[in-house]
Amino acid sequence: MRTQRPGYAGLAVDGLRYLGEVLGLGERFDAAAEAAVGTLFEGWGHRVSRDADGGGTRQDAVSTAPFEYSLVLDGDRVDVRLFFRPLSERGPASAAGSWERGLRTLAELERLGLARPERAREVTDLFRPRSERAAFGMCLAASVRASGIARPKVYFDTLAAGTERSRETVGTALARLGQGGAWSWLQRHDPRGMADLMPAFFALDVDESPHARIKFYTTVAERSTAELTARLAPLGRAAAAAAAGLVAESAPRGSEPLDLAGVRPTLCWSMTSRDGDRPQDATLYLPFNLYAPQQREAHGRLRGSLDPALLARVGRLVGDHAAAVEGRANPFHWAAAKLVHGGRALTLYTSAAAVEAARTARVAQDAETRAPQDAERRTARAAMSSSRRPLL
Repeated sequence: MRTQRPGYAGLAVDGLRYLGEVLGLGERFDAAAEAAVGTLFEGWGHRVSRDADGGGTRQDAVSTAPFEYSLVLDGDRVDVRLFFRPLSERGPASAAGSWERGLRTLAELERLGLARPERAREVTDLFRPRSERAAFGMCLAASVRASGIARPKVYFDTLAAGTERSRETVGTALARLGQGGAWSWLQRHDPRGMADLMPAFFALDVDESPHARIKFYTTVAERSTAELTARLAPLGRAAAAAAAGLVAESAPRGSEPLDLAGVRPTLCWSMTSRDGDRPQDATLYLPFNLYAPQQREAHGRLRGSLDPALLARVGRLVGDHAAAVEGRANPFHWAAAKLVHGGRALTLYTSAAAVEAARTARVAQDAETRAPQDAERRTARAAMSSSRRPLL
C-alpha cells in the first residue's frame, strides 16, 4: 500500500513513480523511490514552500519545488537522477539552512554506506556560506534505482565567500584536491572561459568509483558552432566534434540557435584523480526547449540520438507533457552530453512542474480510458443480476 507523503516529498515520490511507469523501470522502483525520497528529503520534505512556514497546497509545492529530475540515457538503459537543494525544517530558505541540512544528508548517506565524502571534507571550509551574496549553500544529487540510492554528488556554492572571490575559491579547491595542474591548464587553454567563470556550482562525486569527478561550470558566450568547437579544440578533436554533433542534434536550425537571446549554454569542465595535469572531459549543456520548443521538434531531435526502444519510452513523457501544456512544449530544459568519454549517452533535464503536468495528464487519460470499461462492466453485472431473478 502506497504511503501518501505531504509537501515536496510527496511531489517527488509521485514524480519518480510516474517516471518509473513511463520508462518501464520495473515493479520494485516504486518502493525504492519512496525510500530514497525519505532518506534524501528527511527533515524538510513536508514543506510546501521555500519562503514561509504554515499551510499550503500541492500547487504551491509544484511552483516552488527545490528539485528537478534528469534522465541519463545510454543505449537501451535509463538512469533517473534527483537533484535538489535541501532546506531547513522551517522558515525561509537560506544558504546557511541548506548548508546545514546538506551536511546532515551527507552524513546519513555515509552512515548507510552510500557515500564517501572524504574529498568533500577537504574543501568544506572554502564553501561554507559566509557572504550575503552566497547563492544556495549546498545542493545534492543521486540516482534513484530499483536497488536504491546510487552515485551521490554534492554541489558547492562558489559564491560562498562573495562574488569577488569566486575564481579564487575554485582555484584553491582544485589545488587542495590535487588538480592545480588542471587549473593552470585551463588558465592557458580557456582564458576567456576562466575570465567569465560562471558563479554557480563546484561539484564532487562522493561515491567509491575510481572515476569520481570534480567539476565546475562556465558560461558559453560563443554564438556559432565554429566558435564553440574552436574553444574546445585544446581538449581534442573528439571533444570539438561531439560538441558540434550535440548542437546539430538539439537545434532544428543548425547552429543558428546559439545566437538566440535567453538562456546561454553551459560548459562543465571535469577532472578525476587519474590525472591532475589537465581536465579529463567536458560536458556541454544546451537549453533544449529553447532550441526545440515543440513536441514534434523535440521528438525529431531525440530520434537521431536514442535507441528506438528507449525513444518510445521517453516519448511517453514527451507526449503526456504535450497533452497537458498549451503549445505542446518540450519538457526538457537542458540536454547534455560528455564530449570525450560519454559515448552516445545523453542526459535530459526536466523540472518538477513539467513531470507533475505530464503525470496529471496521464492520470486523466487513464481515467477517461477506464470510464467506458467501467460502464460496460456495470451494465454486464446488472444484466447478469437481472437474469438471475426468480420468475414470479
